[in-house]
Amino acid sequence: MKAYGESGRQEGLQTPRLVLDGGRTSYGAWVNFRDPAVVDVLAAEQFDWICLDGQHGGAEIHEMQHLIEAAHLFSVPSIVRVPGHEAGTITRVLDTGAGGIIFPTVEDAATAEFLVAACRFPPRGKRSYGPTRRSPRYPAPSPGDPQEDALCILMVETTDGLANLDGILAARPDAVFVGPYDLSLSLGMTFDELTGEGPDGVLADIVRRASAAGVVPGIYAGEPELAQTMTGLGFRFMPIASDSGLLAVAARSAVSAAGSMRPRKAQGTATAS
Repeated sequence: MKAYGESGRQEGLQTPRLVLDGGRTSYGAWVNFRDPAVVDVLAAEQFDWICLDGQHGGAEIHEMQHLIEAAHLFSVPSIVRVPGHEAGTITRVLDTGAGGIIFPTVEDAATAEFLVAACRFPPRGKRSYGPTRRSPRYPAPSPGDPQEDALCILMVETTDGLANLDGILAARPDAVFVGPYDLSLSLGMTFDELTGEGPDGVLADIVRRASAAGVVPGIYAGEPELAQTMTGLGFRFMPIASDSGLLAVAARSAVSAAGSMRPRKAQGTATAS
């Protein structure tokens, strides 16, 4: 009998893991809905990863395990954006088997160091071991193996975060992730101004500084056209679609097609009196 009721099985399904440091740009899908069936549909298309949004999305933290397992059944790695920096929430999300966490609004080195440590088992960090919420279909993590560490991804989305970027990078997260909507608001710019600055702009500077520090630069793109632009700037980790966005585009296309199929009234048709 294992401690905490942990299964003694060492075999099982392989937990899919996202590798960010291989030089390859990875493109994911962003999930706002709370239904595992939505994750099923997206994961079946084999995005490089799926992020479950626990900050602005509909799912509560206690619902994440079902969404994570829906992705893993298609061998797609899972990431969760948590709503804040609370230690208990971090532990619960990691115990469910999430392959990484995106932390919002990281603005200083001390916060970055705390969050990195929360994703690493001792002696490299302070993550507590207790995989009781994890499905027994997957082997329990091996705390001594750095390959078992969850990805720690820190969002830079304010002027304070930008000002303290070097200190945040020095904490050695796996990636930084730019929130361009909030960052543009914080900088007093429009979204289009921020994302359209090119190689001399703020975003390109973040890419250069992160890459020099050995940290993968990521950004929220949300659609292929912007993702292509951000890839050109050097970002290597981004979602190229969201569930709500894909649904809206498909709905708009269907309504437009229906409008073109409607018979047009004949010109000059007399109206009965």
